This record gives sequence, C-alpha cells and structure tokens, in this order.
Amino acid sequence: MEDQVAGNEDYGDKLPVGFRFLPTDVEFVTHYLINKVIYNPFSSFIFQEINATELYTKSPKNSVQFCNGEREWFFFIYMDMNIDNMHNKAIEKGGDELGFWQSMGDRKCVKDTNGNTLATKITFLYFSGSPSHRKKTHWRIDEFRLPIQFYTLHNSKKIEGNNFTKEKWAAGRLTRGRDYTSF
Repeated sequence: MEDQVAGNEDYGDKLPVGFRFLPTDVEFVTHYLINKVIYNPFSSFIFQEINATELYTKSPKNSVQFCNGEREWFFFIYMDMNIDNMHNKAIEKGGDELGFWQSMGDRKCVKDTNGNTLATKITFLYFSGSPSHRKKTHWRIDEFRLPIQFYTLHNSKKIEGNNFTKEKWAAGRLTRGRDYTSF
C-alpha cells in the first residue's frame, strides 16, 4: 500500500494562499470516507493511507510529517486488524519512549440532516508512560467508522459500474494541541 497518493506534491501549488482544509464531521464522512469505501474516484490530495496496525503501534509523532507548523492531519485507516482489542495497552516501545492510545468517552453518532446515522466517531488520546503511570499528551485522533450495515448493504447490492471494495476503511483526523512539546 502506498504511503501517499501519487500526485499529491504538485496539487499544493494550485491552492490559494491561506487555504485550509476544514471539513465538518458530516462532510468528512459523506464526501471522503464513503467515496473511499465505494471506490468513487475523488481528489484525495490531502489524504495519506495508513494501516491501523502501523498507526496504533507507533508514537503519533512518528506517523506524520511536520511542516509549516501544522497541528492537524487527515488520513484513511485501513482496518487490517481489530484495534478495539488493542487499545488501553502499552503499544509503543522504542528508545526511552513508551505510550498507548486510549479511547475517551462514548462513541458518538455522526448524523445527516434527517437524523440518519452515517458513521461512528471515536476519540482516542495518546498517553506517554504505562497504563499505571500514564501522562496525557497533546495528541488526539478522531476516528470515523461506517456502520457494519453499510458494508452489508453494499456487499449485497450489485451496482453497475461500482467497484465496491470489501476492505474496511476508517477516516482519521489526528490533531496536536497547542502546548506541544516532545509528544
């Protein structure tokens, strides 16, 4: 799997000065995640693709490229494992670093204007240290997952011209707080 979509480097030259990608949760799900899953081509200049295993077994600072003081990154997460079983465990070990992602609060529904559930939003915070001696960092991921019914419905339909993928994808928004230091 490619780390980045081909052609991303040249697209930035065509954007107006001061451009900032700020989709709402509903826009992020409907225009990007659903199109990724049903394999509708779209301009994906902003998005990296990353395996869940890679994302959730690394320190967040090792998952992104820093430039221009950015504090927010968007990407597609290939759900190559059941990450629900992995959270709340110490998963990053390297040098003197140790840390883990932990889900915070309840899962929230992302709904359209008619009240239909489009996706589930799960927020994860990154903690340094071990679960018993943890320290909250300034890293957060909002992960958006489509309901299982979406996959069931689209797998059972034969839509002409649609190359529906059976792979499970999520969309992620990784943010780094203003008080960023080493994590």
